[in-house]
Amino acid sequence: MRAEKKDQSVFNMLKSERDRCFELAERLLQEIDQLPKGSLGERKVKSNGKEYIYPCLRYRFGSKVEYKHLSQQGAEELRPALERRKKLEKSLKANNKRIATIDAILSKG
Repeated sequence: MRAEKKDQSVFNMLKSERDRCFELAERLLQEIDQLPKGSLGERKVKSNGKEYIYPCLRYRFGSKVEYKHLSQQGAEELRPALERRKKLEKSLKANNKRIATIDAILSKG
């Protein structure tokens, strides 16, 4: 009977961890939605025999890839936000994997 209580406490702990992970996923999604999406790149434009290189923001809009030209200063200001979004997306992916693992363990019990 005592072993049964220990098992139940472990499952309760796992359920609590799963709930914590769901809350974390929601917060991560909210923060990701507020950050700009895409990546920084450069576009080459030829005009009057000269080639100009402009920084730009590349992002998907539906099935198309859109480009938004930026100033050099604008690109440098945007870089930390894009890096933060990428880091948060990686954390969200790891968190979702953790949730799936916990769900698999709980479904066996």
